[in-house]
Amino acid sequence: MAQARRRSGSAGTNPQVLRWLSERLSLPSLESWSTNLRTVLINLLFLVTLVVVLPLLLGQFQRDQVIIEPISVPDTLAQRGLTADVVASRVWDGLLDVKQKARTAKESIDALPDSRQVEFSFPDSGLSIESLVFHLRRLFNAYETRIGGEFVCADADCAPQGVSLRLRVIRDRVDLVEMEPIGTTDQRAYFADAGARIMALLDPFVAIAATAEDEPLRATILARHLIRARHDDAKWAHNLIGNIRINAGDIGAAIDEYRAALDADPRFLIARANLGEALRQSGDHTGARAAFKAISAVEPHNVLAAEGLANVSLDEGDVDAAIAHLLKAAEYDPVSPRYFARAGKIAADAGRGDDARKYLSQALEIDPGYPLAFAVLGVMYMATEDYESAEKIYRDAADYAPDDAEAQMSHGRILAILKDWPASESRLRRAVALDPGNVDYKVQLAYALRQQQRLDEALAVLDEAERVDANSAAVAIAKADCYRDLGRNADAIAYYRRFLELDTENSFMRPVAERFIALLSE
Repeated sequence: MAQARRRSGSAGTNPQVLRWLSERLSLPSLESWSTNLRTVLINLLFLVTLVVVLPLLLGQFQRDQVIIEPISVPDTLAQRGLTADVVASRVWDGLLDVKQKARTAKESIDALPDSRQVEFSFPDSGLSIESLVFHLRRLFNAYETRIGGEFVCADADCAPQGVSLRLRVIRDRVDLVEMEPIGTTDQRAYFADAGARIMALLDPFVAIAATAEDEPLRATILARHLIRARHDDAKWAHNLIGNIRINAGDIGAAIDEYRAALDADPRFLIARANLGEALRQSGDHTGARAAFKAISAVEPHNVLAAEGLANVSLDEGDVDAAIAHLLKAAEYDPVSPRYFARAGKIAADAGRGDDARKYLSQALEIDPGYPLAFAVLGVMYMATEDYESAEKIYRDAADYAPDDAEAQMSHGRILAILKDWPASESRLRRAVALDPGNVDYKVQLAYALRQQQRLDEALAVLDEAERVDANSAAVAIAKADCYRDLGRNADAIAYYRRFLELDTENSFMRPVAERFIALLSE
């Protein structure tokens, strides 16, 4: 009976289940359910788009990027490879040259040729991030800076030497930059001048800083103009004038400028570091130490503060403290060899050879060609006649900088001391190839060839050197030695006498040349 009731009850509920399923799976219900799901998915997609794209749009909107449009060029220039996009890239190079010459930590404009922009577009929509940003800028009257223009011909023939560059810097207004005819001016210098004129409009401080080394008086006057105009970069102008003053030896005036910069912005750490250095040079070690410690209080791992404290300690004769501060600086800036090299130099001067070698080797591990570490460690090895160790560091430097002629030459000289003439010749040939106008390199190469009894090759190299500098005493005595080895005594005597004529400094080789003249004349 129970089973019958259970079967009867189960059978009784089946029509209700079927009715419920039929209602839920009906076309109107499915359509309503799919509409709701589609709405939820669209809302989620919109939310994700808002979260991802909106910050990107805002970042692009706030970015002070300068776009360099293609510059119109006449056919006479285009035929020489100066197309519209190439000229735009040359203008970009000019702006980069100005920023590099300024050597300032201040952030400047971010310029880019239009041809180098990477556009992100939404698939099948025709929309791009750039177009959205463009319309947003127009909506809020926040115009993107664009640079355009053309080369203007001086006559109907449009000779390349007579064309001049005219540029327009387009923001909320249009500024015109008129260049002189290019004439015989080097292209890089011409576009660097154009870059400086553009920078004077867009970032006047950087343009001024770029002239500080060559024209300090003019840079000071222009920086004063920024200060009087209460420009946003007035603090940087004070700091720049301070640097100019300290380079001129006017430490008191430099201190005043750095303090003025800090009055404008007490958290301007670069100016505070410069103030500390100026105070140190003035002999105020207490004030200098206070300035550097104030930087450390704001930025505990600031390398300027660590190196500044090292300099103060060194002035006070505390070698241990100076080295300790420099090692901290090396920890704060692990990719710079400067601090290990300075610690090694201080240790070497204090007679701590083992410590010096350790720190200098650490510097060379970072940069095998770093001049200070390379020079000090090389001298230490040479002084103890440890030529094998010296050869290793010179070899590493030459391998690290294969296009540095002096590095190749230095390694070639060490190999010559070790009498490894074939290896020395190889390095010296590389140096000569990199700097074919250097007579000393050719003389050293000829000496390596002479030591291998390849006298005709050595004379050929010296003939080239003589064509470069006919009045070189080094070339004259080198040729004399080669002729002597060949048994050509008359030629040898002639060149020894030529050496005596050219040797105006009374070098130690004069008695040697005079003796050979006497011997070969017998």
